[in-house]
Amino acid sequence: MEKEQKTTPYQQGDTRFISLLQELTHIKETYAVRQLQWYKQHTPQAKYYFRFSSALIIILSVSIPFLATLDGPWRTTVLPIIALLIAGLTGLSAFFRWEDSWKGYMHAQMTLEHLLWLWELKIAEARHEPDAQKGMEIARQATEQLINETRGTIHSEAEEYFKRVQLPQTTKS
Repeated sequence: MEKEQKTTPYQQGDTRFISLLQELTHIKETYAVRQLQWYKQHTPQAKYYFRFSSALIIILSVSIPFLATLDGPWRTTVLPIIALLIAGLTGLSAFFRWEDSWKGYMHAQMTLEHLLWLWELKIAEARHEPDAQKGMEIARQATEQLINETRGTIHSEAEEYFKRVQLPQTTKS
């Protein structure tokens, strides 16, 4: 029976490679991972706001026909309040576009996670490169690509966000 041979990265003992890798890892952590954490924090909030406001709009809207059949304060007080709540929630939902934010944040989060895994893959390749100089170049290029593509992802998401969030337009008579 053949035993599996454990492969040892070539660059494990090269102090220049190790030093460079520590710096590149620090760059990755302080830039790409920090951006990913922002999306991980804000994606659930947008999802919650979208689902909560949508559910409330549906529930309150369904209650209007029932409230219209009642007499007294239900019809004169509660019904107008419910109608105002529906209008307010609908307006807030249209202004903030929580559904679109949730989708954009989720897409950016998944893209950043993918980019970080690609970086890890390239770093593994760099560690196993027999030529130390070439290994350092692979690691440097991987980090540069991570930075550029992270910036591109964030820029695209932010651009889409600001296209969506606009003040309601009024028409002049």
